[in-house]
Amino acid sequence: MTDKSGTKTAVLTGALALGLSLGAPMASAAGDSSADVKANAGTEAEMTGSITDAESADAKMEAQELVNDAVNSAEQMKNDEKLAGLLKQAKGVYLVPEFGKAAAVVGGQGGAGVLLVRQDGEWTDPAFYNFGGITLGAQAGASGGTVAFLLMSDEAVNAFKTGNKVALNAEAGFTVVNYSKVAAGTLGEADVIGWSDTEGLFAGASVGVSNINWDDDSNRSYYGPEADLSDIIAGRAQNDDADELKTALPG
Repeated sequence: MTDKSGTKTAVLTGALALGLSLGAPMASAAGDSSADVKANAGTEAEMTGSITDAESADAKMEAQELVNDAVNSAEQMKNDEKLAGLLKQAKGVYLVPEFGKAAAVVGGQGGAGVLLVRQDGEWTDPAFYNFGGITLGAQAGASGGTVAFLLMSDEAVNAFKTGNKVALNAEAGFTVVNYSKVAAGTLGEADVIGWSDTEGLFAGASVGVSNINWDDDSNRSYYGPEADLSDIIAGRAQNDDADELKTALPG
């Protein structure tokens, strides 16, 4: 009996020892698996962050390209003495540097531009807006170019403060005048003066732009994630890379 009991005890002891020795690697393996999951999660988070940073960098670069193009357009406008004089009187300007051939028809769609507002005699940094519709009264086949809307009244500037669905046309209650008529001496009480460097683009009497919308991606990539519409329009947001554009516009 004693020998059998001793044998049973030895077997149980051996099994317990074997179980413990097997259990340790299993626990370690489970721990390693958990660590791998955490490591993979960290890697995915880093990749996600990198993608976001890359997208933000691309948006900022595109915004700066638009500003650079606007500098060239502003320099061109300044070369026209009468237009430069009107810019000095303007309370703001919505400048679209690239208005392509596809949009150069009545009711053409799509475009991107920058808004600058005069505050205390100085131009603010640009606020980025896209627009969905433009009516130029253009001749068929006119090539694209620069389009600008000089904002001559506080009401025209304030329209941009709504952020979305901004319209500068008669339907919105604004008097919009073709620059060619202003050059001929007819200014009147214009809220907005439309100008283009392309002959024939403003050939008709109907001039206006609608569905102007705040470009959230461009503004936040250019000024930071907390960029606010009212801060930019009021001149409280700044980016040194926009200084050349502000200098290019007549003071």
